[in-house]
Amino acid sequence: MIRKIISVSILAVSMIVSAQTDSTLVNLEDVLVTANSKFEIKRKDSGKPVIKITREDIEKQSAASIADLLNQYAGIEINGARSNAGQNLGYFIRGGNNRQVSFLIDGAQVNDASNIASDFDLRLISLDQVEEIEILKGASSSLYGANASTAVINIKLKEAARKKLQVTLSSFLGTNTSSELGINGVDEFTTNIYASGRASNGLTYAAGFSHQSTDGLSAAEAAEDAPANESDAFNRINLLGRIGYDNDRNFKLTSYISLDEYKAEFDNFDLTDGDNETYNKQIRWGTNVNWNYSDKGEIVYTDVSTHTKRDTRSGFPSIFNADGYSLDLYHKYTLGFKEGHELKTIGGFNFRTDQFESFSIPSGSSSFEQEISTDQANAQIYDPYVNAVYLSDFGLNLNAGLRYNNHSEYDAQFVYSINPSYSVEVGESILKGYATYSTAYITPSLFQLFDSTFGNADLQPEENRTIETGVEFLYKSSSLGVTFFNRKEENLVIFTNIDPVNFVFQYQNVENELTARGVEVTAQTSLFNDILQVNGNYSFTERDNAPLLVRIPKHKINASARVNVLPRTFLTARYQYNDGRGDAFFNSQTFASEAVVLDSYQLVDLDATYKLEKKQVTFFAGVSNLLNADYQELFGYQTRGRNYKVGVRLAF
Repeated sequence: MIRKIISVSILAVSMIVSAQTDSTLVNLEDVLVTANSKFEIKRKDSGKPVIKITREDIEKQSAASIADLLNQYAGIEINGARSNAGQNLGYFIRGGNNRQVSFLIDGAQVNDASNIASDFDLRLISLDQVEEIEILKGASSSLYGANASTAVINIKLKEAARKKLQVTLSSFLGTNTSSELGINGVDEFTTNIYASGRASNGLTYAAGFSHQSTDGLSAAEAAEDAPANESDAFNRINLLGRIGYDNDRNFKLTSYISLDEYKAEFDNFDLTDGDNETYNKQIRWGTNVNWNYSDKGEIVYTDVSTHTKRDTRSGFPSIFNADGYSLDLYHKYTLGFKEGHELKTIGGFNFRTDQFESFSIPSGSSSFEQEISTDQANAQIYDPYVNAVYLSDFGLNLNAGLRYNNHSEYDAQFVYSINPSYSVEVGESILKGYATYSTAYITPSLFQLFDSTFGNADLQPEENRTIETGVEFLYKSSSLGVTFFNRKEENLVIFTNIDPVNFVFQYQNVENELTARGVEVTAQTSLFNDILQVNGNYSFTERDNAPLLVRIPKHKINASARVNVLPRTFLTARYQYNDGRGDAFFNSQTFASEAVVLDSYQLVDLDATYKLEKKQVTFFAGVSNLLNADYQELFGYQTRGRNYKVGVRLAF
C-alpha cells in the first residue's frame, strides 16, 4: 500500500500543480511562520509544513469565501463550500471531523458552544476583513489545547494601515445557479468597505463593513422529473471596529469588536422544497497585547468573548443562545548559547469557558419553552502548558511541548508533542526532513453531553495520537514536499441508532480503535522570469475498513497556473478533482439510514485581474465551474454550476 501511495503521489506532482503554499515570489526559506511554535520562525527552520495564506493570495481570489479558499489546500476538504451559500460546512481535514479542528481569531480560540460539534461557523466571516490565515495540520493540542487534533486554523484580522487614513472599497456581482438551470440574471451582490490608519502618537484604528446577498440556487435538489425547487437566499452583514496602540518599539495593544450575522433559507430535512430560515448572529470582542520587555523576552496576552444566537424557523423551531470566553497568556523567552544556537521557550496558561441554553415549542403548544439551561450545559478548561524550540547552526532543530488538560467534567490529562527536523544546504537549495509524534485530548461538546434528546452524559473524551513524517525541498521560489501521517483514535464520538425498534438515536463512543492515514504532496514554482506561477497538491486519505469515507475524497488533486499576460494583467486557471465519496441519508419511507455513493467530479475555474498603472484600482472577472459539471457534495443537495462574477477594488 505504501509503495502505491508514493507512486500515485509522485505521478500527481509530475502531472499537475496547484495553490498550496505562500505564492508570493520570495525565497520560500525566508518566509516567516508562527503557527508551529508561536514564535516567528523561518519556514526552513519549521519542523512541520505550515500553510500561510497572505493578503496578496487573498486578493488574487477576491470573490471567494474562506471555505472556497481553504478547499484548495492539501489534506483539506470543506464540505458544503460549493453548494448553496447557506449550506452547513463540514471541516474534514486529514480524514477528521469538525470536532477535531481548532479555530483562532487573532490567536484566541473561537467557537459556538451550541453547535453539535461546538465548532466555529466560517459562514460568519467576511474574507475582506482578513489579513492572513495560517494552517497547522496534525495534532497540536500541546500548544493549542482541546480540539486541535487534525488542524489549527488561525485567522488574523486586517491590521491598521501605516498612514493617517486608508480606505479600501470593493464590490462584486455575479450569477448563482445550478448546472441544470440557465442564467436568469444577477443573483449575488457583495460590497466591502474598510478604513484604517494610525496617528503620530501611536494610536491605531480601523472600521469595516461587508454585505453579501446571494440567491438563485435551491438548497435541496428537486426529485427527478419534478419542477425545480424555489431558490434559497443567503444574506450576511459584517461590522468590525478596531482600536489600539503601537509604539513601534516594544509594546502593541489592539482591541476589536465585531458583529457578524446571516440569514439563510433552507429546505425540509426530507429533501423536499420548504420555506424555512435560520438566523445566526455572533458578537465577538477581543484583545491582544504584545510586550517585548527585553530583546529576549516577550509577554503575550490574547482573549476573546463570544455571544451567539441561532434562531431556526421551521416545522421544528428552536432558539440557541451560547456564550464563550477564551484567554491565552504566555511568556516567551529566547536563550542564546554559542553563536547560531538558540532555545526559544514558552510557558503559558489557557482558560476557556462555554455555556448554552436552548428553547423549543413543544407539541401542542404555541410558545417557546426552555429545554436546556446554562446551569446544565456549561464547562471550563484550565490548561497550563510549556513549549520549547531548539535551533542549531548545523541543521538540527527540535520542537517539543507539554500541556495539562484540566476539564471541569473529566479527569485531567497530559498531552505532548515532539517534533525533530534536520535540514541540509545543497548549493542554493535546502533539503529538510521532519517527524512528529503528538497526542490530543478532545472532550465531547456541550450539545453531545447535555442535549435533552440526543445527549449522553456518560460520553468519554476522545484520545488521539498522530505520527507524521515528511521531506521538503526548497529552492528560491520553488518547493516540493511530501508528508505521511497516521492517526489513531480512541473513544471517537458518533451519532448512532441505539434502539432501531423505537428509533432512538444518541451520541456514543466507538469501542474500537480507529486509524486514519494518508499522504500529502505539494509543489510550486515560477517560470520565465516569474511570468508564470504554477502550484500543486495531491491528497490521499483512508481509514481502516472504510472503502469510501463519508464526504471525504480518498484522492483529491488541486492545480493552478497564474500567468502575467500583459503589464498588470493576470490570468489564473484552477483545476480540482474530487474522488468518489460515501454518504448516507434518512429514508422517511423506511425510517432507516441508507448508504449512497457520490460520484467523482472535476472543476475548472478561470479568473482575470487588471490593475490600473497609476491608481490603486483593480478589476476582476471570473468563471467558476467552467465545464458546468453536475455533481453533489452532499446527497440530495444542489451545487453551483457555471457562474460568472465581475468586480472592482479601489484604495485611496
